[in-house]
Amino acid sequence: MTEVSIELAKPIDAERLADISKRAFDSDVEVGAPGEGGPPGYDSPDHQRRMIENSSSDYLKIMYDGKIVGGTTAYRISDTHHEIFNVFIDPDYHRKGIGRESFRLIMERYPQAKRWTLDTPEWNTRTKAYYEHLGFKQYGIFRWVPTFDLRAYELVLDSEYKIETTRIADVADDNQRYIIEGTVDSISESREVFSKKENKYHTVAEAVVTDDSGSMKLVLWNEMIRQVKQNERIRVETAYVSTFKGEMQLNVSKFGRIAILQ
Repeated sequence: MTEVSIELAKPIDAERLADISKRAFDSDVEVGAPGEGGPPGYDSPDHQRRMIENSSSDYLKIMYDGKIVGGTTAYRISDTHHEIFNVFIDPDYHRKGIGRESFRLIMERYPQAKRWTLDTPEWNTRTKAYYEHLGFKQYGIFRWVPTFDLRAYELVLDSEYKIETTRIADVADDNQRYIIEGTVDSISESREVFSKKENKYHTVAEAVVTDDSGSMKLVLWNEMIRQVKQNERIRVETAYVSTFKGEMQLNVSKFGRIAILQ
């Protein structure tokens, strides 16, 4: 009997994975994509090799009948929160239950994960139906890509699992990382600042974020500025606090993100 399996990808697999990735993402023109293309490096063997060798994530190859037919990357966000990134299956192997079985195997591989998250373009009708069939629920959107929004999905496997958010009134300038939820009351005009460290200019603005305990400025740099709008409810995952001219401010951590909540 033919079986689906997942294994850690090896550098020698990079060329094969790049070929499958290119054909898989290019085929999205059939389900709403504005044109052929995919995430950065989707068709590059060198990029796939770097992802395979990245020690901060697990690049998993999806096997069917002993052959590589797809891939994905699993990230550990926290002890109980893992994320799936860039799922792709060879178009010649669609509608065989491979994707569904590979997700089951991935979750079996990481039993400590109580919450799984992923994102997918809003125009993609195939992935919307697919992820929701697997039990994922949309909790918001991301605006990482300038030309379209991404659906933010989550699958919570433990009914007692709760996202540990912190009230704005309880944050402190203490090197901790926080998950903050609140409403964007206002966004300042953007301005340019020069970084001596990087020897270049950046664009910066501040959004005032409010929850039931108080308000605080959230510093937005460059591409983050267009990602939030006034009166939207957002989740910053994760944030840290800095002090500027005696005032505490929230900042998005290096690998953090801003989700616009539904």
